[in-house]
Order: sequence, then C-alpha cells, then structure tokens
Amino acid sequence: MKKILILSLVAVATLWAETKIEMIVRIENLPEEIFEIYNMDDKNGDCSIYNGKRIKSGYGACGEDGLCTAILDSNVLFGWTWLYNEGIEFYVLAGATHSWREVIEDEFNHYRLCRGIIADDSTYNSMFAKIDSVLVPASNKCEKGTLDCALVYDHSRARMLGRIVGSPIFEFHEFAIDSVKARNAAISSIAPVKYKLETIRVQNHRLTASPKLLGRQFTLFDVNGHELRRGTLQNNMQLPTYPTVIKIHGFGTQLLK
Repeated sequence: MKKILILSLVAVATLWAETKIEMIVRIENLPEEIFEIYNMDDKNGDCSIYNGKRIKSGYGACGEDGLCTAILDSNVLFGWTWLYNEGIEFYVLAGATHSWREVIEDEFNHYRLCRGIIADDSTYNSMFAKIDSVLVPASNKCEKGTLDCALVYDHSRARMLGRIVGSPIFEFHEFAIDSVKARNAAISSIAPVKYKLETIRVQNHRLTASPKLLGRQFTLFDVNGHELRRGTLQNNMQLPTYPTVIKIHGFGTQLLK
C-alpha cells in the first residue's frame, strides 16, 4: 500500500514520444456477491483464451501484484483491489483512444460472458446506472493530467470520496509508474532521430506519407517497444487502433496516434 498521491499527473512530457498518466479512477465497494473473477478459467475455456490475449503490465495478474492492459485499449491499465474491498482501479495513459468507462464495460461484458460476473440483467444494469450517474460526470469534468483526475468513487453509497493526502490510497500507483517508465524507455531505445522526419499523417487508422518516404523500409512498434511488422512504406497502410511508433530507416522515428 502506498501513501504517495499521483505526482506524475502534474508532470509535463518532455519528449515527443513520452507517455504519462492522465487519469486515475478507483471504484470501491462493488457488490461482492456478483463476482467470481478468479474462477473464470475453470468454468469456460474461452476465458483462458481471452486472458491469454492480455499484456501484463506489472509483475503478475490483474490485482494484488500487478496491472493488466485493457484489451480494448493498450493505453488503459487496470487492477482489481480485492485486498480490502471489492473494487477496481484504472490508469488512463496519454494516447488512449477509449475512456475508462468504455474499458470497464468491455471488460465486464467479457467477464460476464465467462461467468466471472454472475448477475442478472437488472443487477448488472443497475451497477452501471449508478456509475453513470455519479462517477462518469465527475470524470468528464476533470482536467486531464492534474490531481483533479485522481478520482475515487464509493459504489455502495453512490458518491465520490474526497482526497486526503495518504487516504484514499491508490494501490497500483507504483505499478502504473513502472509501466510508464518502461514504455518511455522502450520508445526512446528504438532509435534516435537522425533527420527531421518528413510528413506522416494518420486518418481513420490509415497512414499517408510524403512522396520522399514512400518505398522506404520501415518497422512498426507498439508503445512498449515490441515489433509489430516491417516492410516497404506505402500510402493507405492500415494501422492498429492503438498508438504505435514507426521507424523509417535512415530518417528516424515518429509516434502515430
């Protein structure tokens, strides 16, 4: 348990490719009786496949000893807070293309399909209705990258909790910071920029480059520095829905959002 509030929220990125935490959302006291998350793999083989698609961000599973990367958006991390109450924390990083609200619904729908959430329609919809009526408006009002975007919501009482230094505590803060540092280190290690990279534009997840770059060899990485593909650069090239880094050999690198 950590007693340091989110210093990184007020930091300004100093490098073009640097990522940072822009929002933290902690939901406490979810209805314990509807969750069977730890039994999913035993009940449904599809859940084992689903969990296998995850990117681990930390040192273990999505709770207690680490964070997981949301399947819907690689720039949203989350972890279950089972230690003291039934809850979940979200860390939204710069470059996220989906909100924490979209991610939680996607994750919970998967869990429900896999019998990790055992709730009838009424209970399930009521849970999201409470979140939408209190937490979503609060998150929409906050200014990203500030302490106002470190939000704590008590679901059992359907109200926001005030922030006192040291309490409430964000359990996975250090794991999120470690993940951010690892991503930035991976991006910076891909290659230094030797020349000013010619214009590259991305629209609807398709790439358009200046004629000078077409036909050049490229390598595409995710924001963790993992190679996704390589080849000869062409216009209208399809890109993933999440942020990536492209290296044009002989020209340099660029972040693509």
